[in-house]
This record gives sequence, C-alpha cells and structure tokens, in this order.
Amino acid sequence: MGTAKPKRTWVEIDPNALRANLCHASELADGAEVMAVVKADAYGHGFAETIKALDSEVSAFGVATLNEALAVMSVAEKTPNIMILGALLPDEREEAVSAGLHVTISSLLEAKKYNEIGQRTGSQIQAHLVLDTGMGRLGFTDKNFIPECAEISSSSNIAIEGIATHFPCSDLDLDFTKNQIEKFSKIIQESKLNARWIHLSNSAGVINFGNAGGNMIRPGLMLYGICPTNHSIHKLRPAMEWKTRITQVRELPSGSGISYGQTFITKKNTSVATVAVGYGDGYPRSVSGNDAEVIIKEKRCSILGRVTMDMIMVDVSDLDPLPCPGDEVTLLGGQMTEPITATELASKAGTIPWEILTGISPRVERIIST
Repeated sequence: MGTAKPKRTWVEIDPNALRANLCHASELADGAEVMAVVKADAYGHGFAETIKALDSEVSAFGVATLNEALAVMSVAEKTPNIMILGALLPDEREEAVSAGLHVTISSLLEAKKYNEIGQRTGSQIQAHLVLDTGMGRLGFTDKNFIPECAEISSSSNIAIEGIATHFPCSDLDLDFTKNQIEKFSKIIQESKLNARWIHLSNSAGVINFGNAGGNMIRPGLMLYGICPTNHSIHKLRPAMEWKTRITQVRELPSGSGISYGQTFITKKNTSVATVAVGYGDGYPRSVSGNDAEVIIKEKRCSILGRVTMDMIMVDVSDLDPLPCPGDEVTLLGGQMTEPITATELASKAGTIPWEILTGISPRVERIIST
C-alpha cells in the first residue's frame, strides 16, 4: 500500500457537532420535523460528509438547484424527501419530477406547467406552495394565494406536500417577522388547504420564534454551529475546522515589503511563515490589512500584507521555538479559549459567515474528523 499524501489545505467536519446542533434546533422548535438545508455543498462542509452524518436524523434535505438535489440523492440512503428550495428553469422541471424531487410552486402558471408534465409522464408532482409574506423573491402574493391555490388543489397531478414562506429579517426585525407569521397563519387558515408540512422558520427564525406555528423547520447556518443572530447560543458547536500548513519560515530584515503592493513593511527583523492557503482556496482577500489572524502552536499570529491566490504570510516572531515547514495552521476553529470563528473572519472580511463558509473552494479537501 502506498503512503497517503500529506494534506495541504483541508477542512475537518465533526459529525457529532452536526447532530448536536440538529438536536438543539429541534428542541427550540418543540420537536417539529426538520428539513436540513444543505445547499451550496452543505454550506461548504461537503455534501457527502454532512448527509452521511444527518441521514435518517431528518425528514428532508433542502437544496437550491436541481444538480444539488441529484447530488444529495446519490448519497442519502435513508431520507427520501429532497426539496429544491429555488425555482427551477422550465427545461429542468421534467427531470426533477422524474427523480421524485419536491419542488416549489410560486404561481398558477408554474403549477399548470408542472401539471402538464405530470399528465404526460404519469407522475404526481410533490409540490410546496410558497406564500410571499415579505421576502420579495419567490411565492404567491397574499391577494393571489387563495384563489390560485384553490385551483391548483384540484389539479390532477399535483400533490400539495407543503406550504412555506421565508423570513428576510428574523435576525434583525422581530416585529416585521411577527407580522409575517400572523399574515401567513391567517391566509393559510382561510385557504383551507391541507398539506403534510407547514414550514416557515430558517435558523434565525428557529432561534427567535421556534417553529413559528409550522410543523417543520428549515435550519441552515445553525446546523453548522454558527448563530445567525446577536444571541449567544452556547449549545451550538461549530462543525468545521479549516486547516493548512506552513511551507517556509524566513527571517526578513527591517524595511522588507511583504506581498503584492508592498502594503506591509516590516519595522523590525521579523520571522515570517509562508502558509499554503489563499483566495484560490476561498480564504478571503478582503481580510488583507484588517488584523486577521491564524492560530499556530495554540497562539494567534497576524497575517502580513495582502492575501494572494495560493499563499498568505504570517508573523511568527513571537513563537518560541519557531514553527517549521509542515506545521499545522488553523484558519477557522481551534482548541483555544478563543477559537477563530466564521463570524470573526467574516467581520474582518466585511461580509457574512454564510459567504465565508460557502466560499471555501473545491480544492480544499473535506474530511471527517475522528
């Protein structure tokens, strides 16, 4: 047997953390069923690794696109319900139907097109009707929902499996979200539609409103151990550690410029580690010059100069002994009392933790931690 290649840049996924976060979400939602949102490669954690950890633990998986749904189908063995949360293109619909996927419907015209596919192929469309209560992205308007969905309910080849809405600011504007919940509840009651699942709450919705009156929730970010609100949710456990390695350690004299644009000039003799990660791996270039740090030998070390495509440079002058090529560097996570979080890195990059996680590129290997 050959020797395994040393890892260069990788993320370690903790399946126990994923399951613990799922359990906490369910508790907050009073035991509502869970659709685990695994779009965008499970928020950068890896489809295969995440689905294997959660398969049989949830009622459904939620994705954004047809290709994502097919990828989940190839891995999930015990969770048959896979929902495409986004609107499909017209030429994608028939493949989704033939695969037995759950689809969203946002208009009467869209429903008629799906029903035609069902009649032609002898299929029952597993549909989730979306009511737009304030997101402005997908869904029936409140004026059109009742009359149009009444017509849809009589369609020969559409089974209404779910009714849903989405919260745009359940992390920020609680009054607006309360109004959404009230509007949704009122319209659904008046419609007299029957559906297996009623689902409203995303992660911030779960934290602030539980199941919001539904019998299913759609947690995304919180499944991966990151709180989308200003609350401190101590039970959430980050499920990812992002690591890389040092390739070189050099001594640079005072007055040395580091990286493109020479935006950082050493003010003293400095020990500089070159580290095998860059924006080509998804490490954000926008943290350059914003006091971003990594962890080496359980100590925080500052990034110097601009992040390049494949490398960053780090000040290791305070480490004794100095690190060596091959030593590990932690970019996210860490066993310290103050690990580097996706929220912290996002703040340094001027973005949101969702973008940090989903931006980790395919060339970064995903592995299950042991």
